[in-house]
Amino acid sequence: MSSISHAFREEAYSCPVLPGNMQRSDVQRLMRRVAPAIGMHDGQLTVMLAMIDETRPSDWVDSSVEPICFAMQSNIAALTGKDERTVRRVEAALEGVFNFIRKDVAMNGRRCRFRRSDGSEYRQGIVFSPLIEAMPRLIELEADLHSGRIDRSILKQKISAAKRLVRSKLMDLQPRFPDDSFLREAADTFLSWPTRFYASVSVDELREHLSEVSEIVDKLVAFSQSKQKMSARPDTDDLQYIQDTTQETSVFCNKPVDMQAALKRADIEQVTAQPNGCTVSKEKDDRDPQPADKTDFGDHLTPMRLFYLCTEEMQLQVQISQGDRPYPDERDFTNGAIDRLQPLGIHPSAFNDAADQMGSMAASLCVLIIDRNRFHPKTPINSPGGVLRAMTRRHAYGQLHLDRSLFGLMHRASAGNVWKP
Repeated sequence: MSSISHAFREEAYSCPVLPGNMQRSDVQRLMRRVAPAIGMHDGQLTVMLAMIDETRPSDWVDSSVEPICFAMQSNIAALTGKDERTVRRVEAALEGVFNFIRKDVAMNGRRCRFRRSDGSEYRQGIVFSPLIEAMPRLIELEADLHSGRIDRSILKQKISAAKRLVRSKLMDLQPRFPDDSFLREAADTFLSWPTRFYASVSVDELREHLSEVSEIVDKLVAFSQSKQKMSARPDTDDLQYIQDTTQETSVFCNKPVDMQAALKRADIEQVTAQPNGCTVSKEKDDRDPQPADKTDFGDHLTPMRLFYLCTEEMQLQVQISQGDRPYPDERDFTNGAIDRLQPLGIHPSAFNDAADQMGSMAASLCVLIIDRNRFHPKTPINSPGGVLRAMTRRHAYGQLHLDRSLFGLMHRASAGNVWKP
């Protein structure tokens, strides 16, 4: 009977502890991140963090005790620069609204601890066990918030890449068709777009703007192809593709696929002014790509050849971007590369720097190569972000040879030797 009662006592006094390797400092850091999302204002957060500071760090990971703040309201008020009434209101909110604390105090609000004669400790104060129990849902909330930030970053990058493509198309088409009303309208629309987005812009608004920019891209592509058919000559800015020898890629033969020759275009400062004075100028946030790798890939890089060089993960992203269009083009590989940045651990700024230096398509090809070479049997890439920055530097010095890497992948693919995880 005594052993049963002893086991019951141990179970009764088992206290919640922080999950995993979390410590008290991790709790404070997490609360700073999620406070706005749960409706906790700065004053409440300041008081709560001060109270957590007054707990013993080891109590958050010790199942035999609870983390308790013994500091009086007057002391917390002095620490935070607030009055006692404010501290009382915050305590009430932490207990009743957020359910992060349990008030275990004397009738007069006294908080204390002392050791009894039998060695046990008597403790009264603000108990943070409810906050420990709330950790799983707060951690999940932080992950959702982080995912939202990633979504915003990805959308903003896709918008910038699409705008670069619009500018590139306008720079090519306006000098050739200076009196065309559609191109004037497209240029006016381009100039009306915001050059940067503030934190107040929602994800839905960013998606809507991306759709608007993509619609202009589609119209410019259709315009270019219609003029190409009328002139019965290939567009000088379209990569020309030859018949592939494999059955699944032959569907792309002899079709004008509007993949911008980002690897061949020279830098142009602005679109030729229209009769109405409209000029698409170079913007700081969406700079025109610098002259990229000068190698002429020519007929070898059909869209499907590039597609089959991608990892399965990047292929999926390319297909999602392609949607109902029959052929993938530059934007699909660019969007696919942008979607691969976060899984590869590449910071968005690294891709932006690469796109500014060599153009969106060349930067996307760098990501394609990096993504595939993570599984290289001899020299796997372990730091994708570092490699992309190194490729950007090499391009700036004229030492980047994307053609060699791509043709190497093509050669191994033709030999059935492209590695997978």
